[in-house]
Amino acid sequence: MRTVFKQAQKRRRPILQACLAAGGAFLLFPATAHAYLDPGTGSLLLSALIGIIATAFFMIKNFFYKAAGLVYRLRGVAAPARDRNAIVFYSEGRQYWNTFKTTLEALDGAGEPALYLTSDKNDPGLEHPFSQVQARYIGQGGRAFAAMNLLEAGVCVMTTPGLDVLQIRRSRQVRHYAHLVHAPTDISFYRLFSFDYFDSVLCSGPHQIRSLRALERLRGTKPKELLATGCPYMDVLAGELPGGKNNAQAEHGGERPWRVLLAPTWGPNGLLRRFGAGLLEPMLEAGFRVTVRPHPQSRTSEPELLEELAALFRENANLAWDHSTSPLPAMLESDVLVSDLSGIVFDYAFILERPVLTVSLRPDQRGYEAGDLPWPAWELAVLPSLGAVVAPEEIGKLPETLRRLPAPDEFARRMAGLRAESLFNYGAAGAVAARQILEIRDRLRAGEAAA
Repeated sequence: MRTVFKQAQKRRRPILQACLAAGGAFLLFPATAHAYLDPGTGSLLLSALIGIIATAFFMIKNFFYKAAGLVYRLRGVAAPARDRNAIVFYSEGRQYWNTFKTTLEALDGAGEPALYLTSDKNDPGLEHPFSQVQARYIGQGGRAFAAMNLLEAGVCVMTTPGLDVLQIRRSRQVRHYAHLVHAPTDISFYRLFSFDYFDSVLCSGPHQIRSLRALERLRGTKPKELLATGCPYMDVLAGELPGGKNNAQAEHGGERPWRVLLAPTWGPNGLLRRFGAGLLEPMLEAGFRVTVRPHPQSRTSEPELLEELAALFRENANLAWDHSTSPLPAMLESDVLVSDLSGIVFDYAFILERPVLTVSLRPDQRGYEAGDLPWPAWELAVLPSLGAVVAPEEIGKLPETLRRLPAPDEFARRMAGLRAESLFNYGAAGAVAARQILEIRDRLRAGEAAA
């Protein structure tokens, strides 16, 4: 089945790419089917049948998007720009507002018009006091995809991966698609082909550039423009620190217990899914105050798990749950972070310069870019430097490991050095992203004038 994926990549047939990338999600075939198919006629027939069914499904779905988009446009609901040089941003929801905020503010401050489209009625960007940037809600699901698939613009910037593979297709009226990476981690644990059909990627660190170039060579895809941008949402969080300082970890002593922030990722690689109550009990029994901050996607994809754990520990006064939009208040009210592969580990270590304890899990790479890369994900190699790593069988020893973490001053110096090596333009990434996007737009204008 991997061969079929690569053929679809090479031929650049968007509908076939979509059906193959999303087929597992629609239960057309099991995720490990490639391990059980004979290489003979039966396998070829099955692959062909899967391709025909999935292609038909996406052709019908694509027709729906186009028809719906036409209706929305006639009603003035879909909001495609009318200017071939326009700069358009698309956000799936409020959780990405901090990623776009400083870039939009830099464009607005420079007097450059832009359009911010969001699929969240409660997106803070809709109420932000811009003068040159227009913000508009375009609906969710099929309604939003229809609007995006009919977009007219010069440059379209989004954090949504899977362009021309999943629901958002390349519009013929958009001249350049740019992906703004919204995390400092590697691109390894994005779904297969998440970046292949973007024209540029605004990267947060050198490790992302390295991995994207490796995938281009492997798949024979057109080289993208990979830009040294940085991580814009870190600008926002760093700017919200009291006094503008990093607030290094407080010394422990006296009666105050350790304050632990537990903030795992979601899904099969997340700590809550893998260990459940067995993760929380050792810390609570040691008298630690634990705040659990689930990944935003957990509330959508695994609410039963969260409800079960909340009910189990409802009577424990040392356990609290945090579902606020910004992670910063919970981060500031803690001494140490316990996590896994979640991007918050780098927010905590790089912005607050406080230690992180992670559990050494072997993540499931099936269906992710990591399966095609010739090296481990960057974050897996860096995690030990962020504080400490615990083996899964030593979950019960978390309290002892936490007490052996480095002294605050020593750890802060270590994190400042690692941050300088791993992040582009810390504290100024939004302004850099705005400049890079304007340069892309200006090149498009110059090319059109020359033609």
